[in-house]
Amino acid sequence: MKLNPVIIQRKNLHKKLWDDVRPQDVNDLEWEIGAYSYDFFEECGFNFPIEVNTAPELYKLCQSVKEKLNVQEDVWFQIKNRIGIRGNAIVSGNNIYPSIVRLSATAIDQLNEDELSFLIGHELGHVINKDVVIRFYYDLKYGKDGASNKLAHSMKAYTLFSELEADRYGYLACGSMESYISFLYKCRCGFDFSKSGVSFQQFMKGNHNRVQFFIKGEHMGSDTHPYDAIRIEALHIFSTSKDSRELSSRMYPILYHLDHNTK
Repeated sequence: MKLNPVIIQRKNLHKKLWDDVRPQDVNDLEWEIGAYSYDFFEECGFNFPIEVNTAPELYKLCQSVKEKLNVQEDVWFQIKNRIGIRGNAIVSGNNIYPSIVRLSATAIDQLNEDELSFLIGHELGHVINKDVVIRFYYDLKYGKDGASNKLAHSMKAYTLFSELEADRYGYLACGSMESYISFLYKCRCGFDFSKSGVSFQQFMKGNHNRVQFFIKGEHMGSDTHPYDAIRIEALHIFSTSKDSRELSSRMYPILYHLDHNTK
């Protein structure tokens, strides 16, 4: 059964944050369009475009993932010379310019097709949810002074939940937990999981123990990403749950502790 990738708690936080930070007048909106246009043209000016006439096989893969995830909006794909296996999304908050998904040259060189599909799908998940737009207007409104403790907590929780949801889109793109784990550890430390010498089942047993260690220590991740063991556990729950009720029940402890440890 194909489950809905949306994490309801993230969706609810999105509405709460957007109601607070959405631009109230045309000047704010015009400022955002101007700021985005600068990033957009600079990215187009210095990165390698993934197009049918420049990188046909890679273009085909990007478009295949985009279609699989039913992304309707215009998205441009590019290669950027960043250190390590990286990807990121520059998300348009308007209908004037398209969003951009950037892949590092190292990612293109070192990931296999399934791993690369996950990375593309993950970044498209951020495009779908407009995660960067929320952060843009939050920073625009509150700047260095920051929001109230309660709203700052909501922003941090939203950021962590959004990474778990983007992982779900990546999984829907590649369809393989093993490829996800392989991608994650190539990205983090350059290690090829296929050379670990352990079965997937053995690894997941050890991963579950690591999750319990982080929960007991009340430390679940950085300001922007849950720890890898948390992400792996969360996606394994998504990939093995039979229905939305089971998914919600099994995910509750992880989401609770992520939320609790952002306070």
